Parts: sequence; C-alpha cells; structure tokens
Amino acid sequence: MEAFVPGIYPRSEALVQATRDLDRGRTTAEAVEAKRAQDLERLVEVQREAGLDLLTDGMLSWQDLFRPLVEATDGLKTGALTRFLDTNTFYRAPQAEGHAVRLTQPLDERYVAPLPAARFVTLPSPYAFSVGTGLTPGAIAEGVLKPQLEQVDAELVVLSEPFLARAERPTLDDLAAALERLTGGPRLALQITFGDAGPLVERGLFELPVDGVGVDFYATAATAVPEGTDKLLLAGVLDARNSLLEDPLELASFGSQLEQRVERVALVPNGDLQYVSEAIAREKVLRLGRAKAQRAEEAA
Repeated sequence: MEAFVPGIYPRSEALVQATRDLDRGRTTAEAVEAKRAQDLERLVEVQREAGLDLLTDGMLSWQDLFRPLVEATDGLKTGALTRFLDTNTFYRAPQAEGHAVRLTQPLDERYVAPLPAARFVTLPSPYAFSVGTGLTPGAIAEGVLKPQLEQVDAELVVLSEPFLARAERPTLDDLAAALERLTGGPRLALQITFGDAGPLVERGLFELPVDGVGVDFYATAATAVPEGTDKLLLAGVLDARNSLLEDPLELASFGSQLEQRVERVALVPNGDLQYVSEAIAREKVLRLGRAKAQRAEEAA
C-alpha cells in the first residue's frame, strides 16, 4: 500500500499574509519567496515524517489548478471569478481566445519545485481544463498538457478532475482520446475529486488509458470499484473539506478492504487539502502515514 498527497496544499498564515502585503506594496517579491521556501521545507519534512512514497511541492505557487498554465499559453486568458464547486473559494476560469492553444514556455521551478526524493506532480485533467472554454479536451491535451509533461521529471503525474463527476450524462470518449495523446511519458493517474465516481465507473472510467484512477470514497461506494483492476487505485480516504481528523486504524482497515478488490492501492485525500488550515492538513498527512504503517504491520 502506498500513500501520497496530490493537489494544492494550504499555505501558512505567514505566507498568506506576505502575499497580501505584496499586493498592497508592503513587502517585496523576495520576501514572499523566502516565506514560500519555508513552507516547502515544512511540507517536505512532514511528508518524510509520515513516510509517504512520493513527495509533492504542494503547488504552493499556484493560485488555482489552472492559472499558471493559462498564463503561459497562447490562446488562453484568465476569465471572471468563478465559484469552485460548492466551496467558498473562487478561481479565474480559463477562457479561449480563438481555436488554437499553445504552451509557450513549460512551467519552471517556481511552479514545479525540485525535490530531494522521488516526486509526483499534479496537473489539471484535459476535461477539467476545457470546461467553459469551447475547446476540446484533445486540444488542451495536445497544445498545453503534452508539452508540459515532456518537461516534467516525475514518477507519476496526477491529473485532477473536479468537474466530470458533476457533469450531466458525461461521456468519456473525448477524455479517452485526450489521454491517449498524453501517454508515452510519466505514469498518469486521473483523480476524480469531490464527487461520486460510480456513474463514471459504469461508463468505463477504469478502462481509460491511464495507470491509475482516483476515487473520492466520501462520495463513492467501495463496491463501485471494479474487482481485479490492475490500475493503481488512488483511494480518497482523507476528507479534504472537513477539519475532523481521521482515525489511522479506520483508514488502514478500509485500505485493507480495498486491497481485497484491487491489486494496488494508494491512500490519498479526496481532493486538495487547501480547504483546511495548514495545521489540520499537517495532522491529516501524518495520520495518512500512520494508516499506511499500520497496514504494513498487519500484512507482515
């Protein structure tokens, strides 16, 4: 059993305040970057303490799931503030300027920070990125995500998908074609965040051309996962939208049940931990690590 933490990690109060001060001209960009470096150091430390299998930089420089890629792409622009799902947070929804998009410069170390051990990267899924733009997931995959993936040094890339589970009568054909264009590089996992993946499973979610599939088990029944799949199951067992702390023994027990259905399981949050405070997120990560250790002891 593996464990790691995809998505955007919460920033410390010090970093949030420094960012606000920069917007108001009260501090310097260098001071903000120093705070961000401190946050990254603490995040790496907690992941190592928890014994996670792959490290993340927590996307600490990302304003939202899309903005850095939008700003680096010809043919895209940031649009109006849009509520993210049913949360109290907002993001600048991507908008298209024409019918063609091209990533002009892959994101540098500010957005994909170097790490001292095996790492993974989170990027938006081509379907999520295309929502509201009028572009196809294939166009986003070919013009934006593929050139970014070609520059990524990672053991795994998690494609975050917050919208598909909430779409009316979703079809997976366009997404499957888009994902085909992204194969040949790092291993890929498609994570369905904050939603019931059951209907998508019935439509062939586990047949998509990816190495792993993520499921939010706070919204999806465990029995929805097809038995015997050889894909890595990213099991969303930490509730990223709730400050209540999970019991590591219960997480380990649930992970054990999943291992009876599928070959490979990775314990993860069910979405971005940015919706809880840094202190809560840190404790959730540590409990995730304890759950993995508990399962390893039971299996020994």
